[in-house]
Amino acid sequence: MNLIIFLATLILTLSTGVTGQTSCASAWGQCGGTNYNGTTCCVSGATCSVLNDYYYQCVPSTQKTSGSGSTASTADVGVTSTSMYTTSTSIPTGTATQPAYPSADASSCGSWTLVDNVCCPYYCLSNNESESCVSGCTGGCGSPDSSMCKSGTMWGEQLTVGSDEDWHYSRSTHFGLTSGGACGFGLYGLCTKGSVTASWTDPMLGTTCDAFCTAYPLLCQDPSNVTLRGNFAAPNGDYYTQFWPSLIAASPGDPDNYLSCGECFELIRTKADGTDYAVGDDGYTDPIYLEVVDSCPCDANSKWCCGSGADHCGEIDFKYGCPIPEDSHHMDLSDIAMGRLQGNGSLTDGVIPIRYRRVPCPKPGNAYIWLRDGGGAYYFALSVVNTNGVGSVTSVEVKSADSSSWIALDHDPNYTSSRPQERYGAWVLPQGDGPFSFPIGIRVTSPDGQQIVNEEAITSFTAPSGSVEGFYYIDLGVQFT
Repeated sequence: MNLIIFLATLILTLSTGVTGQTSCASAWGQCGGTNYNGTTCCVSGATCSVLNDYYYQCVPSTQKTSGSGSTASTADVGVTSTSMYTTSTSIPTGTATQPAYPSADASSCGSWTLVDNVCCPYYCLSNNESESCVSGCTGGCGSPDSSMCKSGTMWGEQLTVGSDEDWHYSRSTHFGLTSGGACGFGLYGLCTKGSVTASWTDPMLGTTCDAFCTAYPLLCQDPSNVTLRGNFAAPNGDYYTQFWPSLIAASPGDPDNYLSCGECFELIRTKADGTDYAVGDDGYTDPIYLEVVDSCPCDANSKWCCGSGADHCGEIDFKYGCPIPEDSHHMDLSDIAMGRLQGNGSLTDGVIPIRYRRVPCPKPGNAYIWLRDGGGAYYFALSVVNTNGVGSVTSVEVKSADSSSWIALDHDPNYTSSRPQERYGAWVLPQGDGPFSFPIGIRVTSPDGQQIVNEEAITSFTAPSGSVEGFYYIDLGVQFT
């Protein structure tokens, strides 16, 4: 009898192996483990690897994990644990064609004007210092080209960053202290503690930053030898890539997703003629590093944020102040960053000459997610912060504990159609893709194809005690190179 059962089982196994390949687990799907009753084979090109006694996973042959059945390749970045690891994927090289802007109502533009379905400044053409058009204007009123007021129209996507990027000359203003920004980073990037300038960096935030840095000390810690925390930048709004929902359907898989959020820049204050201060000169301050967390829209900032030739800041008299060079963009800065560049927290100068270049992000520790309040099994929203290297993110995927499928999150469509640069950078669970059970896995992809994975990232939608209300950050345990 036992022989009959054995033969029947053998025949079933062999037939499944020959004809049932399409029912095998997909790449990264479960293929074994204690109490597991599903398929034990993997699709072609993947190997069933033992992550632990309870979870075997189909790992593509070009990747590796830390399980005993792992494979390896030169493309691998590294491994942290059985549930947290790094890998890589192929990123499409093409850039999506951005669809037409949605119809907008001119009444939404306030004192500006609607041009090609987007709000643009409306100023006196004969007065290069005006910010609006008034009855005393003798030269007529007009607006810059609509491309200045749109997103992703003047700057190409940046999928990589090197250590030898070009320097650009420009100018910087400052815009105060604000949490979140268009990128949806919250208190991350704003709070800083432990530096010699900490006595003046957070005067408006006070105990809020104290509590945040107590709960998440690493997110307030600078890299070695440079200042970063508290320094955030908002380049021209047209530096950003738009993300209309229709773009997803038009170009599936194309990494056209707000790539500038999280990018890093090195910035130096120069003299009025564009030359550098020597160390020890009156006016010299140390270079700073900045992280992009917001945008500076042209509609509300015609003096600074429209672009070269559309600047309306004729009162600026330093060499690269107005207009800025064609290959440069304006850098709007946090008060903290401006205070460091002017020295000892001074904000006396409203606008300063600078030079800047993009640099690989030097982020201490691991990447984190900011999980929004109000999450549940059928809907939740998050942002990815503290990402090293390129700094930006092209996709975020999640996986329920009872599933082997990764679900791509969507960018929150919470934008104003007439002001596309004023957007919100959260990632949200698409409607109809729940419920999700704990632990929920997270997979994040950078523009250069690196991926960081934590299979057990979210274990609760309720923030632990000690976190700042509304600002629940989760350490992913892994980091990009």
